[in-house]
Amino acid sequence: MISLGIEQLIKSPPGWLAEKRLGLLCNQASTDAYLQHSRDLVTQTFADQLTCLFSPQHGFFSEKQDNMVESHHAIDDQTGLPLFSLYGKERQPDKDMFSHLDVLLIDLFDVGTRVYTFLYTMAYCLETAAECNKQVLVLDRPNPIGGKQVEGNILQPDCASFVGLYPIPMRHGLTFGELALLLNDIFGIGADLEVIRMQGWQRQMLYNDTGLPWVFPSPNMPSAVTSLVYP
Repeated sequence: MISLGIEQLIKSPPGWLAEKRLGLLCNQASTDAYLQHSRDLVTQTFADQLTCLFSPQHGFFSEKQDNMVESHHAIDDQTGLPLFSLYGKERQPDKDMFSHLDVLLIDLFDVGTRVYTFLYTMAYCLETAAECNKQVLVLDRPNPIGGKQVEGNILQPDCASFVGLYPIPMRHGLTFGELALLLNDIFGIGADLEVIRMQGWQRQMLYNDTGLPWVFPSPNMPSAVTSLVYP
């Protein structure tokens, strides 16, 4: 039985989070094994500590179908909290956005391929956190195409863009928490980062081996099989 990072957080909240103002970067695929959304779980567990939300490409509900359609900042209907789009006029959060929080929780579903942009939204958040002396807590999730096979070319520096900022292979074989550590420690972002690891996941697992429900993380990723052919 796999216990996701969000489930580990709710089960055993770190003591150092007490009384901290929390931001949450997530989208509609950020759920536990019972399809309870991370926004709701964080709100229930940390009472009034959640102060703002952030969304990646395709919007908070992944309702933006086309790749280049940007989302605007908004107010979350359910909580009344500010919802900052990180795929709008800005790709990177600024200091004003981070003034709402002490700790940014990141709970996003990556599909194991270099060109999936959620990875770089996390990278930009780590950069701003390092500049603003804010803490980041990444909630780990499985790599849906496994953690053993690494395939494809390495990104060349002159081809860097929002669909590839770092010299990693097309199929990288890392979980989202492992990607955070790679960016922060090996590529030198240097934010105050912690990762809440999953329990029970094994590197040879494909997503259909996990027993977890598939919630599409972006409009054109409707199934676990899609993630296998994506790279």
